[in-house]
Amino acid sequence: MKSCLKLAALAAAAAFCLPAQAQTPQDPLHFSGTDRNWFNPRNWSAGRVPTAADDVVLDRHDRVVIDPASGDAWVRIRDLDVRGNARLTTLPGTVLQLRDEVIGDDGQIVYRASGTIGEHLIAAPAVAGAGMAKPGFGNGGIKLNPTPKSKRDLILKSSFPVQFGLGGLQPASLHFDAGGTRLAAGPGHYATITTETAILAGDLRLSLHYGFRPMAGDRFTIIDISRRSLGRFDAFPEGSPVGCTADRIGLYISYVGGDGNDVELSARRTDPVTCLLLPAIQHIRETAG
Repeated sequence: MKSCLKLAALAAAAAFCLPAQAQTPQDPLHFSGTDRNWFNPRNWSAGRVPTAADDVVLDRHDRVVIDPASGDAWVRIRDLDVRGNARLTTLPGTVLQLRDEVIGDDGQIVYRASGTIGEHLIAAPAVAGAGMAKPGFGNGGIKLNPTPKSKRDLILKSSFPVQFGLGGLQPASLHFDAGGTRLAAGPGHYATITTETAILAGDLRLSLHYGFRPMAGDRFTIIDISRRSLGRFDAFPEGSPVGCTADRIGLYISYVGGDGNDVELSARRTDPVTCLLLPAIQHIRETAG
């Protein structure tokens, strides 16, 4: 009897130690529609809208819009891959929750007074040959129109454009509290990324929204880093001017702003000759909505 019990115990232990059978992940969902609506199930390869268990791939010339008026304001997926010449636009009020967000080739994401939460944001242009960046990135990149992005890790590769929108003096934010989720973005705010770690490179661009005009003395913490950061934006070392407004207010960059490792812009009056040599800051005409 004892030996039977012992054999049963050994068998149970052996079964416990066997590796669990690996589950085959679902195929990623591809956008195959023409009306651009994220919430239209007929626009997706599986005939249904992506869920929190799905990976999403946008490629070729896909044009996709997440509009809270057509579905939910809170959109949950697993991983997002935007490549080729695809573009994803999130309209005001959207919160996109995901794990990893990868943008490559000439892919583009435009966040309009919305927010996104995830583990990694990895942005890199296509490569041509041995480590050579693809010449010209077309319309690719990330455009943050006064909107918050909360990320655990941020990796920006060389030559990839990231545009931060300035629409006021308040940092855009996404808060969780007893009252639920609060999204502060749009008019009166400027675009931010909140991250634990950051590896910086890429082409930094600025834009002005909602008629906002920075004044000398204004400061904008565009990347709030809680742990550590490495690198710099291409062509913009510490203390260098990033661009000038039409009334000759220059925006100067610091990588030791905030609590010592944040990326901060400071505005000050700049002589006309310096402004002529700097990239123009784009003015975006948008309604308050």
